[in-house]
Amino acid sequence: MIFFRKNIFVLLLGSILLFGVGLGSKETEPSDENQSIIAPSPEGELPLPPQPTDQSEVSRRKYQILALNTETINLLRSNALARAQANIERLKKLDPDCLEYHYLNGAYLYVIGRYPQSKKALLKAVEINPSHDPSYYLLGMIFVRRSKWESSVSYFQKAVELANYNPFYRLNMALAYFETGQYLKAKAEAEKGIELKPNYRNLKLILLKVNFLLGNKADALAQCKEFAKEGFVHREFAYIYARLAMDIDKNFRKAIKLYNQFPDLPFNEKRFLAHAYFHTSNYRASANIYSVISGSKIFSEEDRINYLRSLVFIKDYRRLESFVASWMLEEPEKKLKIQEALDTAELLRENDPKVYHMLPSRSPYNN
Repeated sequence: MIFFRKNIFVLLLGSILLFGVGLGSKETEPSDENQSIIAPSPEGELPLPPQPTDQSEVSRRKYQILALNTETINLLRSNALARAQANIERLKKLDPDCLEYHYLNGAYLYVIGRYPQSKKALLKAVEINPSHDPSYYLLGMIFVRRSKWESSVSYFQKAVELANYNPFYRLNMALAYFETGQYLKAKAEAEKGIELKPNYRNLKLILLKVNFLLGNKADALAQCKEFAKEGFVHREFAYIYARLAMDIDKNFRKAIKLYNQFPDLPFNEKRFLAHAYFHTSNYRASANIYSVISGSKIFSEEDRINYLRSLVFIKDYRRLESFVASWMLEEPEKKLKIQEALDTAELLRENDPKVYHMLPSRSPYNN
């Protein structure tokens, strides 16, 4: 019985081995492991391009993108637009959906003045990365280029929020606040920017202008004197310094010196220069400048009286008669006041010969 069971076991084992050999020798369909990993695409659609699976290939592509990004920014800054555009095309081939491609494309379009297309590309960049501060900055600059400062504010605010260590963002934020009349905010931004970059003159100039407009004249004058020590020459600085020198220090000669650094003064600054000449008794120079602005809207009553007196003092009766006649015609209700100003000017001129001069003096301002 035992022998019979052993024979059955041997027969079963042999059958199993023969069956296994048959399976192995038979041609079969390839297993799942041998099939392609790319699934067939639906009818009418192209298969997606194969993505790099090798980690080293992914790293290499990232390095290429970063290198192109840095190089292209420098090319745009140096106005090498053809090379910058070629780099942007290379980025597009590497990855048309990457942040760097959309940002640099927007930057390139900004440089060549295609602002609507630039805005579209930059908005795509911030959609990919909502924390990309350079894109927000450029979006703000697009509106600056169109003199739409109100629209630039929100983008500059976002850029400053994301990179509050950047003094250049602070400058543009301060300028945007200044241009939209938000002077206290402009002052705060300028001060923060100066903390980050103490020698940043553009920010200091914004702070000076804001202090002047806010009536912080002592602070503004102190800033002017610091600028003067540094040898800083700038048109807006000179105008503010000249007016503060007259207003606070009563230093009219200083104002004249500052104004005379710049030709082609605006009408309003010519008015203050004439005022400075009048108060240094240079009546001829005062009258000549007042005559240029006498027909403008900024010509105040004080200016009219100073002009009238200057003409009396230099005895230019031809211009005096013409000016008095036009003033009376323009403001007939002030006829008595004009006559009083004329009489006062004549009396003041008559006082000059009565002054006792211990030493002889020849004034260059009189005939």
